Amino acid sequence: MGLCALVGLVLPNALDRIQATTLSSFASPLSYLAATLALGVFLAFYQARRGHPPNLRNSLWIVYLLYISLVEELAFRLLFPMWLGESIHLTGAIVVSNLIFAGIHYITLRWHWWNCLFVFAGGMGFSHMLANYENLTLVILTHWFFTFLNTPTPPRGS
Repeated sequence: MGLCALVGLVLPNALDRIQATTLSSFASPLSYLAATLALGVFLAFYQARRGHPPNLRNSLWIVYLLYISLVEELAFRLLFPMWLGESIHLTGAIVVSNLIFAGIHYITLRWHWWNCLFVFAGGMGFSHMLANYENLTLVILTHWFFTFLNTPTPPRGS
C-alpha cells in the first residue's frame, strides 16, 4: 500500500491536491495533533480493556494501522481517483479506485470475497466523506479508528 501511495505522489498535481485537502490540518495543527494523540491513547486503552495490555507489539500495531490508513486514503481516495478522473467521469474513477482497493484486500483479508464487499462499501463511504468535507486528515483518522475496530490486535501466527 505504501508503494501505491508513492506512485500516486508522482502523478500530475498530486501535491496541489494533497495541500488543498489538508489545509485545515495546517491551519490548526495542534487540534489535529491532539485528536491524533487522543485517538491513539483511546485505542491503547481499548486494547488493554480487552485483555491486551500495552506492550511494544500492540503499540506498533496501532502505529502501523495509522500508517496504513494514511497511505490507503492518500492513494485510493485522493490521488488515484484524481488521476483516473482525467480519463473517465469522477464518479466512475472513484468506483474503479475503490474496486482496486477492495481487490487488493481480497489477498490481505485471507481470500474472502465478502470481506471485500465491506471494504468496498467502506472505501466508498470514505470517498463520500472526502468529497463532502475536503479534509484528508479527518478521513485518515476515521479510517484509523474503523480499521482498529476491525483488527484491534496484531494477527497471530502466519
